[in-house]
Amino acid sequence: MKKRRPLFLPVAALLFLAACGGAPAATNSSTTASGTTSQAATTSAETAVPAATSAATAAETTAATSVATAVATTASSGGAPGEAVTINFITIDDPDLLLAQKAVADAFAKSDPKYANVTINFQSVPFEQLFPKIESAVASGANIDMFLADAPDVKHYAFNKAIIPLQDYYTADELKQWLPGSVAEGSYKGVFYAPPSMESCSLMFYNKDMTDAAGLQPPAKVQGWTMEEALAAWKKTTVSKNGSGTPTQWGIRWGQGTYQGDYEHGIIRRSAGKKGSPTFMGVGADGVTFHGYLDTPEAIKSFQDYRSWHRGPTPVTPAEPINNIFFNKQSAFVVYPDNAIGTINRLYPNGDFHYGVTGIPYYADGSQLCHGGSWHFGVSPRTAHKDISVAIAKFFGGAEGSKIWYSKVHQLPARYDLLGSLPEYNKYPQQLFNEGLKTIEVPRIETPGYTEYQSIFGELMQSIVAEGDVDVPSLVKDAATKMEAALAKYKGWNQ
Repeated sequence: MKKRRPLFLPVAALLFLAACGGAPAATNSSTTASGTTSQAATTSAETAVPAATSAATAAETTAATSVATAVATTASSGGAPGEAVTINFITIDDPDLLLAQKAVADAFAKSDPKYANVTINFQSVPFEQLFPKIESAVASGANIDMFLADAPDVKHYAFNKAIIPLQDYYTADELKQWLPGSVAEGSYKGVFYAPPSMESCSLMFYNKDMTDAAGLQPPAKVQGWTMEEALAAWKKTTVSKNGSGTPTQWGIRWGQGTYQGDYEHGIIRRSAGKKGSPTFMGVGADGVTFHGYLDTPEAIKSFQDYRSWHRGPTPVTPAEPINNIFFNKQSAFVVYPDNAIGTINRLYPNGDFHYGVTGIPYYADGSQLCHGGSWHFGVSPRTAHKDISVAIAKFFGGAEGSKIWYSKVHQLPARYDLLGSLPEYNKYPQQLFNEGLKTIEVPRIETPGYTEYQSIFGELMQSIVAEGDVDVPSLVKDAATKMEAALAKYKGWNQ
């Protein structure tokens, strides 16, 4: 059966969010916790995975279903538990993240007797449905207390009053427990809104058995191959093992899952420009101008290169994305954050997946970069349990919660104390991600319209690799026009 592309909802669906500032309903701070619930909402669309999440999601799903499993927990110390409370938490449908969230939720229930009867109901959806679901829930007044927010979307939610500020719940010293970039990404106009779960930097993993067979030795350093050098390696590892001429092993999958969003794919166009150039910046300083940034000559050339990887005379990646292509040993290389290590460990517990890591490819006359930022914990203005929701957010981003989270996901921590306590980040391969975070990481483009931008960008990348004659420059310029129209309402946001 032909796989379907990830669903990109129309930008119009992202623009309807009503202002909903107002005080939330009164809460009972003595309410206690008794368990966690995991609910998976699935669709017929291909599951897609973003910045800093595992790609080990279901390749295809059936009609919408939900599954709930309650796990009873008991308080770790004395005290009278209060009445039962359910916290509804919208999150991404990703196996590793769901495991992490459940484990941290269990620990939260045990952290204090007053939380022993709190049930966290995780409502999971595919990545491309996450943002519209959060916004529609807030705008409609749905019973949603918390949500998982991608770093650059925090500003979008703050502008649209779809998230409450948590600045007053943290001291200045507490905010210093995280990397400065993580705090900035969780803030809007200097006000802190959402604590981070982790940080990220995508480098290039490779299947060592495949590269050995091709006689390749990728450099074990952050500054690895240029795009030209990487392309030669991808071609060498794209092979047909059945004599049909159709590759059974591909050279590269650029990015997680089957998604073509900004986190990894936006790196390509920005790498084509020198640091500080319009191409590298990716958007105007006003956060709403894309002509002259998205459609520069060097950026357009990078989009044409991307098409050639899929549709050129010697393609190195499938035109139709294959979910889990690297983890299923169908591609030699993949651009991915370090949580791929956790996925490999989970899928191959016997250690029979031999891999290595090298730097993310870059244009020789441009710049090398990786996009930073990851998931943050947001509290909805519609919550009827504000005190408990804030306590959950603080615990998830706190010392104990972050340590448990890392044990399941294995991705760069956002906390100084945890990152400094992990010896694996001082040796290969994870040392490369630590170094990359310090040397080549840049934030994704900063704008409260990031959600709308990413939707249009994803559609652009799909159109670029479409079958038939494709006028790449026209597609890019049209996309810039659409982005500016969709983000016009944000003009003046940073003045």
